[in-house]
Amino acid sequence: MWSQRNISAFVAVAEQGNFAAAAHKLGLSTSATSKAIARLEEGMGVKLFHRTTRSVSMTAEGERFYDGARRLLDEFSTLAREISDQREHPHGRLSISAPAAYNRPWLTRLISGFALENPEISIELTYDEREIDLAAEGVDVAIRAIRVFGATPKTNLISRQLLVDPLVTCAAPDYLERHGIPQTVEDLEHHACLNFRNPRTGQHMPWTFTINGQVEKCRFKGPMTINDGEEITHAAETGLGIAQQPSLAVRKSLEAGRLVEILSPFRPTGTPMLLVWLDRRLVSPRIRAFVDYMVRETATVRD
Repeated sequence: MWSQRNISAFVAVAEQGNFAAAAHKLGLSTSATSKAIARLEEGMGVKLFHRTTRSVSMTAEGERFYDGARRLLDEFSTLAREISDQREHPHGRLSISAPAAYNRPWLTRLISGFALENPEISIELTYDEREIDLAAEGVDVAIRAIRVFGATPKTNLISRQLLVDPLVTCAAPDYLERHGIPQTVEDLEHHACLNFRNPRTGQHMPWTFTINGQVEKCRFKGPMTINDGEEITHAAETGLGIAQQPSLAVRKSLEAGRLVEILSPFRPTGTPMLLVWLDRRLVSPRIRAFVDYMVRETATVRD
């Protein structure tokens, strides 16, 4: 009964004054238009039109219904145009979850660039390490390492790989002057290693190296364990010890000479960083715009 087609038929008859003209305007047959009005009248239990062989006029109930039906169709049309316009001009709220332990300054700068390009999108950016439920928590997009979701993301999610960020083992020049430069992975047994505790699991993260073509996980003792990757970088810069960090997290420190990479022949392959969002038939233009932006802006990092 309450289909847009039936309501559109009613409004067209009311405005055209006869069924034939209304049917022509709608691209329907006169019979189909008449049946649409009959379904409305039957559903509401009232007559909407007085019908004679020569004219059609609205009843009192029809006039009252017309005012609301006309507004309803206008609002629906406006809403449809707004949604369609978002394809070219995305707007509204975009909720993003990003990893707290992964180079927050770099991610914040990157996402801020998206906000500058899309001033009509309001971004809510949350840093955490939880395995979140995107649907239940109203999160549009999550940025995560693939291991957060297991071997592959869950089946109700769509993912797009942004980059693979290798791990870099590094230390401050002052530390290396005082303690020497490790030449092998085994040498780290005799050095101060700064360890990372995963805030999501509470577990110490092992150090990873490629040795004779195989990925090996190692554990070393050290003067400090921190659950924040950014602070491990700061601790390493003071000369406290050796750190193993994602390359993006220490890129500026390496370029400025505050840290120096060591053991580069044993550098492991990195962890894929993904954009993840819900698998839906129609994806919000805001999400599409953000995914396209992130893929574009991380292309230079991938290269």
